Amino acid sequence: MEEKLVIIFFWLALMAYASAFIFYVYLFIQKRQFTSMLATSLVLVGFAFHTASFLARWRSVGHIPIDGAFETYFMIAWSIVLIYISLEWLTGLKVIGAWVLPFVGALMGISWFGYESAERLSPVIQNSWVILHVSVVFLSYAGFTMAAATSILYLIQQRQLKQHQMTLFFRRLPSLEVLDDLSNRAVLLSLPFMTMVIVTGILRSLKQFPNWYMDPIVISTTVTWIVYSIYLFLRYLSSWQGRRVAYVAIVGFASLFAVEIIRSFTFFHRFG
Repeated sequence: MEEKLVIIFFWLALMAYASAFIFYVYLFIQKRQFTSMLATSLVLVGFAFHTASFLARWRSVGHIPIDGAFETYFMIAWSIVLIYISLEWLTGLKVIGAWVLPFVGALMGISWFGYESAERLSPVIQNSWVILHVSVVFLSYAGFTMAAATSILYLIQQRQLKQHQMTLFFRRLPSLEVLDDLSNRAVLLSLPFMTMVIVTGILRSLKQFPNWYMDPIVISTTVTWIVYSIYLFLRYLSSWQGRRVAYVAIVGFASLFAVEIIRSFTFFHRFG
């Protein structure tokens, strides 16, 4: 019964996100108070269904759902929406929703193709260190996604300014200063989570996997951590801002994809 609820709530969430995306695009083109309220409401409804699916899956498998392709991408999508809702609430910026929700939809689509029934999942994931380790992975990924999104928008906005193209796109985007600040805050939020990813992974591995430091995903994750550390170093100690650090944030996000590709080929990080 729980698995049926997982699927029902999953698709309800996806439909709500898709509807919200349409209204965010419309809001981007033509600002109206009703459209703004409806777009936000649909995201909240989608997130409620997403959370309901998450809780149903938790009840079905008997532990927090963080194992396998379905749960991994499902939970990364959930974390991104959580960060986005928090960002919208704190800043009042809604135009970013038109850029974030397609990525969320793509992640949920990927997760659906990796769907597995509860009986096939590994009991290894019930280890408390693994739960903490994977949970902070989702939060760091969500924050870095927001940093990359705002950095890309920054570069688009800056290019339009240089070319003196005062288009609708230009008028609807936040200022360069706001986008730069949002990217910075997202990295500041996410890097401690990435640090916890590395620390909890090491603590779990010390006894069980003596050669943990040779694991490809450990190396690639450390490289990602270094990239974002360089981002903060350049911003705060070398006074880099704007376009140059935006490129660093995007490079860091690209390295996350490399981590995911490597993870699919390393036994150490495949629990199922």
